[in-house]
Amino acid sequence: MTLLQNSGKGAFCRLADAHAHLDEPEMLPDQDAVVARARDHGIRLIINVGISLPNCRQVLNTAEKYPEVFATLGVHPHGVKALRYEDLEYLSALAAHPKVLAVGEIGLDFYRRRSPEEMQKYWFRELLEWAVALKKIVVIHTREAMADTLKILREFRPRLAGGVMHCFGGSLQEALAFLDLGFYLSFSGVITYPKAEPLRQVAKNLPLDRLLVETDCPYLAPQPWRGKRNEPAYLVATAETLARVHGLPLEELARRTWQNTLQAFGLTGWRPENKEQGEGGATPGQGG
Repeated sequence: MTLLQNSGKGAFCRLADAHAHLDEPEMLPDQDAVVARARDHGIRLIINVGISLPNCRQVLNTAEKYPEVFATLGVHPHGVKALRYEDLEYLSALAAHPKVLAVGEIGLDFYRRRSPEEMQKYWFRELLEWAVALKKIVVIHTREAMADTLKILREFRPRLAGGVMHCFGGSLQEALAFLDLGFYLSFSGVITYPKAEPLRQVAKNLPLDRLLVETDCPYLAPQPWRGKRNEPAYLVATAETLARVHGLPLEELARRTWQNTLQAFGLTGWRPENKEQGEGGATPGQGG
């Protein structure tokens, strides 16, 4: 795995982890060290994703703790069977925080069916309505439910602020359907696996200006660490694979996906803290 270094031209080569779960139990014992290792490997922005009511509070606390970490708030489809309307009021209060960038992760998961399918669809629509009301983009989870996910998203097409399809693993046709909705597609460590050649071919045929990279840590570690706990520092392996697929140097792929992540999450005016380079961290949406 290549360690991202200064380019020699005064600009730091950065990567953005578009989807992480820094507050899962596996990550908490050494969370400070995890974030420090990420910095050492050039990961200068981490989108920390909420999946349940108590987790959303933790996710926001973590975003307040680290300057390069931002939050999204949502309820994973596994957990919607316990969701109530009063819970959206609670989440709305959290969503007023300036470091909350999106609603997610939300969506459909028909693989394990921990919540009934019809209930998942109902709450998916309700959470999309909530995102519309908040004027925030959405971070989407889908597993064994691609057709239904796209169908419901199309119902909201004129009103959604935008979105990210996290851990994309579908076909080229499905990828193009998300692009048609104005979404970004985020690729995880799955793209590094030996049997993922079909997914690499899909990625090769997608426009660079709509691609993101993510860890989904602590899950889906890239091939060199497959089966172990994932963490943001390992994102470089995923970026290397995507760069190779597109015939680009790693530094160029990092630059493009960095810009895409800022654009997707409304952070175009934000810069990471970097005292050596004289950069500052502007408030989201401010600066140049």
